[in-house]
Amino acid sequence: EKTIIKLGGLLALGFGEAGAEIIGANMRGGHSAGVNAMVPGSKVDAIIGFCNIQNFTDATEVLKEKVMVFVNQIGEIVHGCVDDYHGAPNKNIGDCFLLIWRLSGVSAQRQTKLADMAIMSFVRILAEINKSRVLAVYRDHPGLLQRIPKYRVTMGFGLHCGWAIEGAIGSEFKIDASYLSPNVNVASRLEAACEQFDVWILISHFMINLCSQEMAKVCRLIDHVTVKGSRQPIRLYTLDMDYHALQVQPRKAKIVTRNRFKLRQIREVRKNEKWAEDYTVCEACDADEDIIIMRKRYSPEFFLRFAMAYRNYEAGEWMVARDMLFTCHYSAGKEETPDLGADDEWPEDGPSQVLLLYMKQTHYYPPNDWAGHRELTQK
Repeated sequence: EKTIIKLGGLLALGFGEAGAEIIGANMRGGHSAGVNAMVPGSKVDAIIGFCNIQNFTDATEVLKEKVMVFVNQIGEIVHGCVDDYHGAPNKNIGDCFLLIWRLSGVSAQRQTKLADMAIMSFVRILAEINKSRVLAVYRDHPGLLQRIPKYRVTMGFGLHCGWAIEGAIGSEFKIDASYLSPNVNVASRLEAACEQFDVWILISHFMINLCSQEMAKVCRLIDHVTVKGSRQPIRLYTLDMDYHALQVQPRKAKIVTRNRFKLRQIREVRKNEKWAEDYTVCEACDADEDIIIMRKRYSPEFFLRFAMAYRNYEAGEWMVARDMLFTCHYSAGKEETPDLGADDEWPEDGPSQVLLLYMKQTHYYPPNDWAGHRELTQK
């Protein structure tokens, strides 16, 4: 009996949510003892999240055999936070994680809540990674510090939504249950562009349209681009969080429950509480101490100035946009006129620098065919 339970557990771990239909179809086909991997896929609507461990090549070369432990320590946080907010970890690709929130068959109200929870889960991952005592050990690793001064575990995140084909990929020798769609590629490209914009997350406007107005208001519109895999331009949003402000959790004694069934019960109760009508993600976000600390750095004045600069950038008023972007400082009160030619006077904000560098290529005059968006050439 225990062996059967273990086999069932391994199937659930190996296939994940996407593999439930494959397993079910094979169980129903009781006339054959063989496993038929070639089950047709099904089209579903989903929120697609992609996250990546940055500087992973250096970590692999330095940590060698221990890199598996390193990845799993991060994976435990990523998978736990996503599961807490009703998502499903789908695929682990070395340094990357594909994460899914299924929308098919869900009411519009719940889809909005799922969109908010997807964003919130990524915020919680960011906080937990930077507070983790286990991961903080790598900040003092001599090999990593030699490669990357002031090393710390950092991740990039991309969030998008749309249709995808859910099913089995592979052959009779090896199959993976996963999702195929241009929308998965878009989420991957958004994550890859995080380093270019010097932000921790990029969110498409499709996601912003799906989430609640309260959540959309805290996200900042930073660019309008075309990416490979999407037929129409995508407006890019980020959620400003200063994760360097978080302190590593102090060591404290805690009660450890070794009963896995009991742990699952506790987790399910915690998850079900998030579906309660009196639970709103934005209120939980406003009350979250970690988020309050991470948002403290950014003044309302900064967001107003950047929003005005961005509107002028998209409208083709690039000289006005340039002058406004040079006044975009995280802290309020900096009113002096900057030296526009001096590199050290450029704003520290990554998206502001990206827009300034792009406009500078044509001396802050838009091309004649400027349509309010540009091609995202860098991955």
